[in-house]
Amino acid sequence: MDLKRLKTFVRVARTLNLSEAARQIHRTQSSVTEQIQALEADLGVALFDRSNRRLALTAAGTCLLDYADRLIGLADEARDAVLAAAGSACRTLAVGGIETLAAAFLPDVVARMAAAHPDIAVRVTVAQTSALHAQVKDGTLDAALFFGTLPQDDDLACSVIAQAGLVLIVPPGHRLAARASAGHDDVAHERFLVTASGCAYRRMFEAAFRSRVDGEPVIAGESDSVAAIVRMVERGLGCAIVPRMVPALAEAPVAIVPWHGEGATVPVSLAWRARASSALIALHEAVAAVEMQH
Repeated sequence: MDLKRLKTFVRVARTLNLSEAARQIHRTQSSVTEQIQALEADLGVALFDRSNRRLALTAAGTCLLDYADRLIGLADEARDAVLAAAGSACRTLAVGGIETLAAAFLPDVVARMAAAHPDIAVRVTVAQTSALHAQVKDGTLDAALFFGTLPQDDDLACSVIAQAGLVLIVPPGHRLAARASAGHDDVAHERFLVTASGCAYRRMFEAAFRSRVDGEPVIAGESDSVAAIVRMVERGLGCAIVPRMVPALAEAPVAIVPWHGEGATVPVSLAWRARASSALIALHEAVAAVEMQH
């Protein structure tokens, strides 16, 4: 079986959407369809049920998905081993991260990797948490850094590497600007700027108010960009709760107030495929050696 076709199959099987799978692997939908059809012809079975409007895996497709994950992992492991044995070829490690971690933490990790292992080239990808999980699982990424933890998954390993502190950011001159700390009781009448529902940053915000009993916080607006939210707070459009390590806070003229109580910290986790390579071991060493500013 062709490894490229297997990787395409895994992406389609994870998304159950040809156009989305094509977008994620930077191919045309017709190219993805051709690869799936070629794989089905090679195996002599249908891998997807196309009788309804939405794709669904057949029993054969479900069976292949488990093997495909393992075959892709073994191929990556074999490549690493061969290149390491050759001693001269450069290996590539694909590492993903959510926006804040990719900007505030990964550069130091990559620098340490470059110093300790010049034979390993690190490729950094920025994506949302759900996409990072999927790309580690299907082999597109070797590892990913994100906020929160990972549900139990036999194919993936996950370790909490730090706890990131959250802060309330308010406009200059705000009544809470000089406070040593703040909690949800202090912001009962404030208006908040948040990211979209389901985003890691939105989950942090919701966790910070989980024990509040006097109603839901008022949402003044949403943005996909944490940096944009910081700028909107600066302009007096509302308040926000974000990780202290957000790079945009370094120069923004906003007041930064430590958040206390429930949801005051969020786990920072590293996920990787359960079958670790020598390059992944080197990544773990670099992550452990870099102090996270939190």
